[in-house]
Amino acid sequence: MSDQHPLLHQFDGFEKFIESLYGYDIEVQQLDNGFFTATSQQIVSGNILVSNLMTTRCIEVKGNPPPKLRTFGIPDEKCLPFIWRNQHSDGNTIQIYRDTTEMEMVTQPFFSAIDLSIPEDTLNQQCQTLGLPELDTLLGDNEMLTCKPDSMRRLRNALRRVCLILGADPSLISTKGIQQEIECELPLLLLNALSSAEQQQGLASPGKRHSTLKKAVDYIKEFSNTPITLNNLCDETQVSARTLQHAFTDHFGMTPKAYLRVQRLNNARKQLFSSMPDNDQVTDIAYRNGFNHMGQFSADYYKLFGELPSETLKNHRRPGRSDIFHTYRYL
Repeated sequence: MSDQHPLLHQFDGFEKFIESLYGYDIEVQQLDNGFFTATSQQIVSGNILVSNLMTTRCIEVKGNPPPKLRTFGIPDEKCLPFIWRNQHSDGNTIQIYRDTTEMEMVTQPFFSAIDLSIPEDTLNQQCQTLGLPELDTLLGDNEMLTCKPDSMRRLRNALRRVCLILGADPSLISTKGIQQEIECELPLLLLNALSSAEQQQGLASPGKRHSTLKKAVDYIKEFSNTPITLNNLCDETQVSARTLQHAFTDHFGMTPKAYLRVQRLNNARKQLFSSMPDNDQVTDIAYRNGFNHMGQFSADYYKLFGELPSETLKNHRRPGRSDIFHTYRYL
């Protein structure tokens, strides 16, 4: 067992937040205005990973969950509605992370959830104990399940209890009672909740709007540093401006033009964060990302991230420094 790092940590930027997450390979973009903060708590007991996460800002998340594990997202019941793989969700659902599909999520501010990652063979053994079908049969093709409130409440209470106890005293991870709760009780409560699903919500249908949105977003990401007009996006997606506007507003809460600006600002922030002040200038990075007016760039950057681009370049530690990597593992 190792207790050299705190189990619960707060971050003042999503770059450090991402670097800290053991097992996850994700990319995060900030979508709404305001200084970003987040907390992460990760617990490993036996072959089970518990990830307790909270962010203050509206974010777009893409990437992959921990490999060789089946991961399930349990949002806080007070969580504002969010979008998981093109499906609208809230605190009454469990999100199913699959190895074959990329994580796609757009949250509201103050998103809070606990992810539970467990080996598939462990879950299938527990399914047999409970008299349930194997996991793949239980889940079907669903990427999200709405479960009964009582089952969700028992699962959440057990997860919170573990996180609170170990947040106060990480050394308790070595006690038999806590290990039993994590390695035996949590998988059983998860399966009970999944088997109580009130409604089988099928795999998210691609649909015209979803495929249109993907084409437009891919185009923006590929050519974000060049001038892009609404007509460009309409030509690329072969839909009307009205349809495109509705697709972006419904999914991201903003217009295509606003999403393009946010994409460029996030790209600039990543480059500022990873650059050395002696070698890179703010103006160079701004120009590389399609910003030609430095005053407007600085104003937009400050409005979105709560700090000036020069402050990001000067004050944030560079990637690769060992003291920004925190893997909170308690074995």
